[in-house]
Amino acid sequence: MKQSTTQNTLAWIQYWQKQGQSWRTEPEIDPERQAFLSMQCMTTPDIERGRYPFRDIKLGRADIEWLLATHEKGLGPVDWRDEQQRQRSGLDLRGADLRLNDLRGLPLARTIGGLPWSEWLPASVEQRDMARAHFEEAQLDNVHLEGAALNGAFLTKADLTEAQMERAEMGGVHLQSAILSRAQLQEADLIGAHMDRASFSYAHLEGAYLNGSHMRGCDLSYAYLIGVDLSYTHMEEAVLCHVHAEEANLGGCYLQCADLYQAMLTGSDLGGAHLEGANLSKAYLEMAYLSGRYTGAFLEGADLSGAHLAGANLHMAHLEGAHLYKAHLELADLRAAHFEGADLSYASLDGANMDLTHFGEITMDTDDLTRIRQWIKDFPEQLPHAILHGTILA
Repeated sequence: MKQSTTQNTLAWIQYWQKQGQSWRTEPEIDPERQAFLSMQCMTTPDIERGRYPFRDIKLGRADIEWLLATHEKGLGPVDWRDEQQRQRSGLDLRGADLRLNDLRGLPLARTIGGLPWSEWLPASVEQRDMARAHFEEAQLDNVHLEGAALNGAFLTKADLTEAQMERAEMGGVHLQSAILSRAQLQEADLIGAHMDRASFSYAHLEGAYLNGSHMRGCDLSYAYLIGVDLSYTHMEEAVLCHVHAEEANLGGCYLQCADLYQAMLTGSDLGGAHLEGANLSKAYLEMAYLSGRYTGAFLEGADLSGAHLAGANLHMAHLEGAHLYKAHLELADLRAAHFEGADLSYASLDGANMDLTHFGEITMDTDDLTRIRQWIKDFPEQLPHAILHGTILA
């Protein structure tokens, strides 16, 4: 196509569609730029020295489109839909500068934007840093990043709406304030990822690994986390209303002041989880595990009004000052659970095991009070007897 048409965006789009490259939208880069990129592609990666084809080089969308089209001697981008292609390597963008780029809809499956786990684990901190690609504030909605190696990459404030990221390696990735609404992240590895204030509303994370990640203030409303490992994840003040997290592992999770309104947590493991001041009203926690080896989950001051806890294990759980108005606790294990100062008005404890359950008044331990007041500033030191007005205790 002649260079005189480069200003006609629509013409270029139509041209690329005829070439079977409908993901291309930019004019062809000039021969000089092509030669430069070709030369860089010949760079042999060296993890020890941090040498990569495009490290510290600013790349635009037109560059990426050309690199994809010419990838592996013209074989083109990895098509994740073809299982035989899933062993191919995508573009090596380790250390590249892609900040603020419009990369929407690009086929970047199997892209290397950080060290894969096999190389990440033995690498030094400096070597890991040199390999991190920079996608800060990039537009990546509808992008294909299936199977990509993005461990430690920077995607802060990036827009990944409806991105396809199944089986991507993103351990330690930086996704603070990123948008991942309706993204497909099934079986993705996000261990230790930094995702504070990111939005995952309606995202699919089934089978993903999120243990030890940082998700404080995240929006996970309506997200799908069924069976996901979220153990010891930091989700303080996160929004998880209507989340689907049935049979998920939330053991030791930090969910203080989180919003779990009508969350689906049936059969989930919340052993030892911190839920001080959390909103669990009308949440579904049937058969959930909220106990622990030495102490149960911490639910002081939490709102569990109308929550469904039938058959749940709350052995030794701390519910001092909690709101359990009209909660369903039928057949629940409440042995040695603490309900001092809790409101159990019209709650149903029919058939529950209440051996050594605490309903009396209490003076809170100083250390416990300090812990709770980090989240509930006016939590009282002296708690009265639990309110059992209209409570079914049969």
